[in-house]
Amino acid sequence: MAKPKAPRGPHTYSVALVGRPNVGKSALFNRLSGTRKALVHDRPGMTRDSFSLDLVSESGRRWKLVDTGGLDLDAAGGFAAWTSEKALDAVVDADLIVLVLDGSDGVLPEDQRIAGRLRALGKPVVIAWNKVDRKEAEQGLEQGYELGFDDVFGVSAVHGIGTDELLEELEKRLPEDLDPETRVEGLAVAIIGRPNVGKSSIVNRILGSERVMVSEIAGTTRNPVDVLLTRGGKSYVLVDTAGIRRKGKTTDSAELLSVVAARKAMERARVAIIIFDASEGITAQDAHIAGYAEDARRGLILVANKWDLLADDEKAQEDLRDDVRRRFVFTRGAAFMTVSAKTGLGIDKLLAEADAVARRSATKIPTGELNRVLKNAFEAQLPKGKSGREMKIRYAVQVASDPPLIRLFSDRDEPLHFSFERFLQNRLREHWDLAGVPLKFIIRKNDEGPPRPASNARRPRKRK
Repeated sequence: MAKPKAPRGPHTYSVALVGRPNVGKSALFNRLSGTRKALVHDRPGMTRDSFSLDLVSESGRRWKLVDTGGLDLDAAGGFAAWTSEKALDAVVDADLIVLVLDGSDGVLPEDQRIAGRLRALGKPVVIAWNKVDRKEAEQGLEQGYELGFDDVFGVSAVHGIGTDELLEELEKRLPEDLDPETRVEGLAVAIIGRPNVGKSSIVNRILGSERVMVSEIAGTTRNPVDVLLTRGGKSYVLVDTAGIRRKGKTTDSAELLSVVAARKAMERARVAIIIFDASEGITAQDAHIAGYAEDARRGLILVANKWDLLADDEKAQEDLRDDVRRRFVFTRGAAFMTVSAKTGLGIDKLLAEADAVARRSATKIPTGELNRVLKNAFEAQLPKGKSGREMKIRYAVQVASDPPLIRLFSDRDEPLHFSFERFLQNRLREHWDLAGVPLKFIIRKNDEGPPRPASNARRPRKRK
């Protein structure tokens, strides 16, 4: 195999898993990546958009594993055609292709057609003959060589048989100069919201192309879809997620998996953009979703999509702004932005605000100034613990940033009362620009006042 060129900018060596629907690509993706990021379900068509994950080899080289939707070369419209088109896009972008076959079915005519399409690309191909835990698949392994590729690995994605050998082969093919330093880390921004509020349309508008599937049918997006882009010399990873319904409204098992994946996607992002429908106003579920971002301690931006539908109604605009201030009072002064994925209104400002939230989240607060501000706050309102009892707080220090975490040294180990914690957060926000940034306090018992800095100096030895 020819040695690939060294990656430039955010490009990473890419390995794409492709094949017919329901041959086990997502299960193999999870096995090779050691995660449960891809949705696995008996229902065909669970994976629609391509889904990728950055991995690190034992030698420290970074590479990208891509799960794709099932290839249906005869699809003429609808989800199947879209899924096939996006799978082919991933194949074109890949440096190495893993053709996944259902060994229990043997080689089908559709597998032969897909193999022919891959050969025409001239890219290296490895075959994963899946489901060898079944007798018919194990006995039919030699059929895999009929497709004309040199490397055929018998695997079972479900039971892990042969997957270590396949992974070793993939990592063996990584170029030697694929150094982690050549890879540009992008700001991860999760696009979150209820179904059908326009999340995928907004992602496509930002990108300037139709990269993720858009449909009026709720539930079109199932897997979180990571899209890498560079804008103004900066790198971003936009994570388009499935719409999050209320628990009582989500009974379909496939949709439940999608909602879980959406919440996990938010947890691995640094900034969450909460999308809601301006024409429908704020719903209780919109507030719940913002609460999920609060719980995950992610930077937050509130975005009203379909603002064009309110263009001629100033009263409706003002009512919505008032509703945002009232319903999202807990969102720590997060920016409220109005956009239209249809017309492009305000879309160009979203990444700039995400950058601003990320910068604010990395704020480092000087210890002396922090304690002066908190001292004034304690004089205005006595500290209270979760039990409602008063407590003495002697000292404070920021122990982490991105997002800020502040340790308070108190006379006892008891979390702050939620109302007093909110009071302290507001006092700090008045002094430092922390709009949209989660701010957390942790308590440590200390009866001796401010901790003294550690010293590395050795004590002089006593003379004998």
